[in-house]
Amino acid sequence: MNTVDDSARRRELRTAAARLFRKVGYPQATVRDIAKAVGMQSGSIFYYFKTKEDILVDVMNEGMRQFLEAARVPMDDAVHPRMKLRTLLVRHLMTLHQRNNDELAVVLSEWRSLSPRARRQIVAQRDEVEAVWNRVLRELADARLISGDIAILRLAILGAANWSVQWYDKKGKLSIDELADQLLDLFVPISARTAS
Repeated sequence: MNTVDDSARRRELRTAAARLFRKVGYPQATVRDIAKAVGMQSGSIFYYFKTKEDILVDVMNEGMRQFLEAARVPMDDAVHPRMKLRTLLVRHLMTLHQRNNDELAVVLSEWRSLSPRARRQIVAQRDEVEAVWNRVLRELADARLISGDIAILRLAILGAANWSVQWYDKKGKLSIDELADQLLDLFVPISARTAS
């Protein structure tokens, strides 16, 4: 097989696995189920992935890549920190809701399924994403627009945004921008608007 075909087949397997892991959970999904979803013999999967966990890691790597891409938005230093946080929120929510988000949902739900070795790899990527959020939150703290522990605030904001995969309806009356604004108002006091 050639490299282009191999890479396309790996992506196809990753997409099918992500859909299955999201639907039934990683522990319940079998290699046979993944193979069946792409019309392949179950043993053939091991040409592309050594283990079922390697498939999960590939799925989570793709999800983390999308989260990191969303966080790496260039921001002018002159932009008010509250608006920087809004930009991060909008991009994060768009990533969650405007793409095929099975990989992202698996990132959010299957941490406990990873072995310690695999978890370290994914955590390193998560740390990159969190570093971007921490910088913006530190700017907000320096401007006295927020107080308290930045790490806890970051977890609360991302937890609220990530939980929206359970309830947010893209076809509903609330747009991504409006959802971001409401979350922003919850976490950054309304009085901070006068500064933005």
